[in-house]
Amino acid sequence: MKDKLIGWLSAIESKRIVIWGDLVADHTLYGDTSRISREAPVLILEKEWDSVTPGCAGNAVMNVASLGGTPVPVGAVGDDEMGKRLLAQLEAQGVDISFIETRAGGETAIKMRVLAGGLHTVKQQVIRIDSHGDYSTLSDAGMSERLTAALEGADGVIISDYGLGTVRPDLFASVVRKRSVVSVIDSRYDLDDFAGATSATPNEPELEELARMSIGDDQEVLDKAAGETLRILRLEALLVTRGKQGMALFEPDKKRLDIPVSRLQDIVDVTGAGDTVIATYTLALAAGAPFEDAARLANVAAGLAVMLRGAAAPPATAIRAALSETE
Repeated sequence: MKDKLIGWLSAIESKRIVIWGDLVADHTLYGDTSRISREAPVLILEKEWDSVTPGCAGNAVMNVASLGGTPVPVGAVGDDEMGKRLLAQLEAQGVDISFIETRAGGETAIKMRVLAGGLHTVKQQVIRIDSHGDYSTLSDAGMSERLTAALEGADGVIISDYGLGTVRPDLFASVVRKRSVVSVIDSRYDLDDFAGATSATPNEPELEELARMSIGDDQEVLDKAAGETLRILRLEALLVTRGKQGMALFEPDKKRLDIPVSRLQDIVDVTGAGDTVIATYTLALAAGAPFEDAARLANVAAGLAVMLRGAAAPPATAIRAALSETE
């Protein structure tokens, strides 16, 4: 199996993948904790430095690039400082940003995390502050035009919908679904609006919400919920991420395939692991891999991503090395 997966890892290089979704600036502020405020029982942080990295759909973009694919993001940012820093990060990775709209007077969606700690300690997150931007007011006509142009010559498309308004189900139906291209959906709240995609990668809570079932440890309920989702969304396959229980792959008229989590003992931070999964899975499918091989490759990539703090994009070299170490 490992030789097959290494082969697919080579085959995904240069595959052109459109990532249509909510671009978010992951803004991390690092501070030194030296004293308690006299105004309230809270820490006073002395700001040391900050960073901005592409988050949500932007993290899927970074993962595709890190794996050797050619990512083509379609979305929007504001013309504010966060938007400029986000675009600069993408450009620094050689990403084509020509299909990203910069909105005059608009605000970029931000997830700001404040990490605090002393001089000789590992800094820990103490608060997260979200700003959702104004993506819901984007023009349908403009989005349709950019999406159509980006899809020319594409090998696959990732729909990365975090509920901020960039992704529109009607445009998926009128633009994406009409293309003979691999399409994989990751929708936080509205997965049932995207019937007719190739596959989807919900986590278990998202599947529970969609199917209106509580799964827990009941494998029969898991099978029923997944089966209903496959039928209603007319998917060719459904890949459910289950945290410490790994992944479960469902295909019509086949038994569930359980894939144990990779490197369970090394989990440090699960932030952004779903983006690693969908990026690897879509690239492999675009290269012609069967669903099982694509899912297994995505599982190895996710196992590496959760070993790192923050949203991480493991490179193909690291995945190849991890595969080479397996029996």
